[in-house]
Amino acid sequence: MLATAAPMPIEEAQMLEDGAGYGGVGDMAVVAGTAARMVNYTGSITMQSAEPEVLIDTVAALAKAKGGSISNRRNSFISLQIPVAEFKNFFNQILKLGRVTSKNISASDITEAYADNAARLSIAESTLARLQQLLAAAKTEQEKIALLKEIQRVSEQIEQRKLEEKELLRQATFSTINLWVSNIPAVIPYRANIKAFEWFSSLLNNSNSGKALKLSIPKDFIETADTKHEWSAASALNAKFSAFERKNEPQGTTGFWAEAMLEFFKSQYAVELKTEENFSLVRLQSFGTEPEVHYIALLKKSDEKTLRIAVAYFPNIEAEKKNSEAVLEVLRRVK
Repeated sequence: MLATAAPMPIEEAQMLEDGAGYGGVGDMAVVAGTAARMVNYTGSITMQSAEPEVLIDTVAALAKAKGGSISNRRNSFISLQIPVAEFKNFFNQILKLGRVTSKNISASDITEAYADNAARLSIAESTLARLQQLLAAAKTEQEKIALLKEIQRVSEQIEQRKLEEKELLRQATFSTINLWVSNIPAVIPYRANIKAFEWFSSLLNNSNSGKALKLSIPKDFIETADTKHEWSAASALNAKFSAFERKNEPQGTTGFWAEAMLEFFKSQYAVELKTEENFSLVRLQSFGTEPEVHYIALLKKSDEKTLRIAVAYFPNIEAEKKNSEAVLEVLRRVK
């Protein structure tokens, strides 16, 4: 007499698929608790530039150099996939390339989603293996047809789980940065209405009118001029440093003049103010892919009659990194 086939094979397969006998949700929690956290980051930046397309081209090239890729690009928008390890530094690098109007970073922990999917994939694969065993042992055409249908359904689930696994691994490996760039809007500079501030422009083109103010020569600089009307020094990186005195007209404190300069230059540069014991320093950074940097330091040694001003120029960010501390040390020592 022939042996009877195992009863209700599809119900048995369903029990496997639901996790019975395999730890179910409990095992998934263990996986989630022991695995390294998997975090996906998304950064969004909107900014303005005098040359939006050039800026986007630059960002795209930088992304590829860091092992990233372009997932979407249209008009003034680009979406990038960046290795997670490079995300923070690359995000901050983009911020320096133009005038930032908004920025945002969000993070999503996908550890549990990955562990849940992995557990369900394992269960589905076990279910498929059991269904194939049952198919091999099936004796009737009805059983075989029912099992083949179930095998097809579970096989489709496995493919879906594998696609989900691939996507979650991609999200854990690559983060997204979305960048929108528009033209800098035309503005009427603040300086146009106040004649007393017109001399600010001369600070950036080395045409200062006044009496030379001799300071210490910064480390890694050499003295390039020492006359009655000009004192200056320069570094091998083409950074320049000079100082001079001018009449305090109209009369104002160093704090007043620093704030006025911020307003004067903010339509053309990224501006910030740094204040220390001996000086107030206005930092200007030009917009573009290779920004120049200017320091304008109003020395606290100034008085009601005379403003004492030091100006530094750095042709690029690298020169600022290497030469700025030497300049600041000189300013801190001014008595």
